[in-house]
Amino acid sequence: MTKLHPDQIDLMYLGLDHLKVLSSAACSEVFQAMSFEEPLSIREISQEVNRSTASVGEHIVKLLDAGLILPVGTRKRRAREEALYAHKADSNILDPTKMDPDILTEYITKFRCDSRQSVRLMTLATQALANDKELLDYMAEKSFVGYLSREGAKKVKAAMKVAFDTFNENIEHDPQVRENGDYTRTKLTAFILPTQRESEKRLK
Repeated sequence: MTKLHPDQIDLMYLGLDHLKVLSSAACSEVFQAMSFEEPLSIREISQEVNRSTASVGEHIVKLLDAGLILPVGTRKRRAREEALYAHKADSNILDPTKMDPDILTEYITKFRCDSRQSVRLMTLATQALANDKELLDYMAEKSFVGYLSREGAKKVKAAMKVAFDTFNENIEHDPQVRENGDYTRTKLTAFILPTQRESEKRLK
């Protein structure tokens, strides 16, 4: 783990104030466009999420106030300097079993925002395949339903962790290396959930 700022931390347990900010689709999208190790300016984030710099600037203020991100320095661009921002925590942890009803509501809203964003990214990427077939190398989508034992579910979750660790290990952080190579900014999202019937059984 490479820190950009002395106030960055290994992990943060997200609370109600954090989730109230992240339950905004736009704010969550800005946060997800950022990372712990790669500092970005408002201009770069606005390009990433296709929003105006004014809009991104408003969300940056909210994320700063909530303590989710930090200013980590500046970068000179032409005749002016840009402020750079990054995640405060390397890992942001949520424990659904310890949420009160208010936090749970915000958590569900955040999940809904993240899911909508994934649909939008899939739609755009599928359309872009007409111009670049090799984009398919960065795309994968599978969906399965079946009965898992508790041990089986733990094995699947462990395999998902391996996939995320592999993703993180292969991220290129050096802008110059990326500029001179074949790199595509990519998002990895995965989840395992009980089916509707199984959850409803527990609610009765």
